[in-house]
Amino acid sequence: MRTIGMLLCVLPLLAVYAPSHALELDPKVPPEINFGGKMLVTTDFLREDPQAGNASNHYAQNLSDSSLLFGFSKYLFTDNDYGFAVFGFKLPDHDTDLKDDIYLHQAHAGIGGKRYELLLGRTRLTNTLISFPTVRDEDLLAYTHVANGQSNARADEYQIFGGLVRGTYWFSPFWMVGGALLARTETDPADLVNNPGISSSDFNGGSVTFAYDVPEAIKFDRGIRFAGITLDHQRLDVMGTSPRDRKTALIAALTYNLSNNPEKTVVLDLQGIVDQGADALSLSSQVERNRAKNTAVAVAVRYGHRPYLQTRWFAGVATGWKKYDDFNDASSFAVAPNWLYRLGSGVDLTAQYVYRKNRGDLASATGVDGSHEFLVGLTFAFDATINETVGEGRSILNLEHNMQDIGPAGGGH
Repeated sequence: MRTIGMLLCVLPLLAVYAPSHALELDPKVPPEINFGGKMLVTTDFLREDPQAGNASNHYAQNLSDSSLLFGFSKYLFTDNDYGFAVFGFKLPDHDTDLKDDIYLHQAHAGIGGKRYELLLGRTRLTNTLISFPTVRDEDLLAYTHVANGQSNARADEYQIFGGLVRGTYWFSPFWMVGGALLARTETDPADLVNNPGISSSDFNGGSVTFAYDVPEAIKFDRGIRFAGITLDHQRLDVMGTSPRDRKTALIAALTYNLSNNPEKTVVLDLQGIVDQGADALSLSSQVERNRAKNTAVAVAVRYGHRPYLQTRWFAGVATGWKKYDDFNDASSFAVAPNWLYRLGSGVDLTAQYVYRKNRGDLASATGVDGSHEFLVGLTFAFDATINETVGEGRSILNLEHNMQDIGPAGGGH
């Protein structure tokens, strides 16, 4: 009994003099969980017309751009601020230098509020401004994205995704400014088979963006939906015969709604890229084409048939033109008409034809005059939310490319 009495006397003293962390109360707050995915399966036919020899035909089943995403979010100690994290996996193209069959394209965390957002990790790079109506991101990649001057790999993922630290501030619901430090994937040109990605975490560039964005939920009549400008800078290390250098590109884009009827949408997309480039002795390798000075323009027109504000079918045509300024008539052109028919919520039947044409020194360097690509396929997409507590937000699928997306790449705000 004496021992028990002494313990009862000592316990209050321990409570007073115990280290502060022993009194830490960490409430177990379950996060809001968002998950979603997309299965995109197409049957592709590709015909290439080389400068010498007979045309070659390729048939393949293509699962690339199929993905699975998991997102988590919870409020901070204030009701207006929140934290979030996202993990996402995608299937890369079947014809790629990636070693793995699954690519981690989303792995980031951040905090945000009504006027700001800070994001750290891997996600889409800031080397394009708007989404174009193509079945996959890479269908017009050469015309819509600033090329990665550190990559000599045949991997579209190295052109679209990378590490970054990005901050965004909204002056109003429509006007924003953003800045980012970028970590584009660097490759080893001498050993792409065993060591294609030697670094994906070293910062080697940055960007600044200023944009005007009007979400469709706020404005669906005729007028500007999105307008923006981005300054993109890359620090280039020595790669093969390419010396250490720098390059800067300017991106400007506009999305204009041509229709006053939300049930029959007609939208014009326009984006231009002026890339000052770096020293490139030829266009024979991927890294030299990525570093060469060039000008690119992409234009698209899309129509959506949406009775009762539900898309039933969609048709679009996207075109691209690119010129390498330091070479003799080195240019390329592409046109991609496509069509989508909605069978059900998240279930779409789609078809697309892409014609590409190379001219001058570009055709000589690549050995290909042009190509014809036709695909037909099916998309199944879904998303769901568990424990919705952080308020109504965007679908996690907005992080993925969708041929019906209008305005900023990656879903805007």
